[in-house]
Amino acid sequence: MVYQLQQVSVRYQDHDVLQDIYCTIEAGKWISVIGQTGAGKSTLVQVLKGLVDVRKGEYLFNNQTVAKDAKGQIQVRPEIGYVFQYPEHQLFETTVAKELAFAPKQQRWTASEIKQRIEDILPQVGLSEDILELVPFQLSGGQKRRVALASVLMMNPQVLIVDEPIAGLDPVGRTALLQYLHQWQQQENRTVILVSHHLDDVAQYSDEVLLLHQGRLIGQYDPVTLFIEQSHLLEQSGLVLPESIQLLKLIEQCSGQKIEIDSCREHDILAKILPIWHRKEQTFG
Repeated sequence: MVYQLQQVSVRYQDHDVLQDIYCTIEAGKWISVIGQTGAGKSTLVQVLKGLVDVRKGEYLFNNQTVAKDAKGQIQVRPEIGYVFQYPEHQLFETTVAKELAFAPKQQRWTASEIKQRIEDILPQVGLSEDILELVPFQLSGGQKRRVALASVLMMNPQVLIVDEPIAGLDPVGRTALLQYLHQWQQQENRTVILVSHHLDDVAQYSDEVLLLHQGRLIGQYDPVTLFIEQSHLLEQSGLVLPESIQLLKLIEQCSGQKIEIDSCREHDILAKILPIWHRKEQTFG
C-alpha cells in the first residue's frame, strides 16, 4: 500500500493550514510527523485518514485518486486506524466494554469473537479486564489514551495513525506503549504514522520523518539525514535535537573525532560513543 499527497493544500476560513504538500507513505514503515505547535501535523494525518478535505492537489492510493463522496469530500479510509490527540474526542460509550465492542458489532462480529479480541488487546496496551465496566470519561488521561488505542486496534488496521500517544503517561508507561506500537508495526507489513513533539522517541523508532513548518513540508528524511546531516533544519523550524544526538555531538567536540553512525537509535549511538569516551578517560586519567 502506498499513499501519496501531491501538491495538497488545506484552508480553514482565511488561513492556509497546509500548503503544497508532497509526501509518500509506504507500507511497513514507522513514519513520524514533527514540527512546532501549529505547523499542520494533525491536519496532515487527518487528510490521510480522509477526515479533512483538500482545497487543491491530489490524494492517491496505490497510484489511483482517492474516491470522493456525493458532496465532493474525500472518503474516509477504513484500513487506517486513527487515535486522536485528545482521546475523549473518540470515546462515547457508557462503559469501556461497550466502547471496545462498538466497531466490531457494526461489522457483525459474534459475541465470542468480540470477547476473545478484547482479551487479546487489553494486556497488549497495558490494561486489565477490571477496567471493562468503568465509564470511559471517569478514567485518567493515560487510561483514556490506552482505551482509545485498544478500540482502534480491535479492528486490526493495516495503518495506524497515533497523534501524541504518550501524553499523560509516566516514563514506564510511555516506553511500554511505544515498544508495543513498534512490535505491532513490525507484524504483517503494518505502518505507523506517529505525530509527536518528543524527538527522542522519533529518533528511536522512525524509519522516516516528515518535518513541517508553518504549514509547509520542509522534507521527508531518514533519521540520520535529518538529525545529523541536515540538523540545521530543526533549528530553523524551532525544534531541538534529540538528547542522544546532542550527546553524540558533545563527544565529537570533546574527542576531536568525527563519529559516523548509520542509526539514530539510542543504543546504537551509545555503542559508538562509549568506546571513544573510555579511551579519552584512559588517556587523561
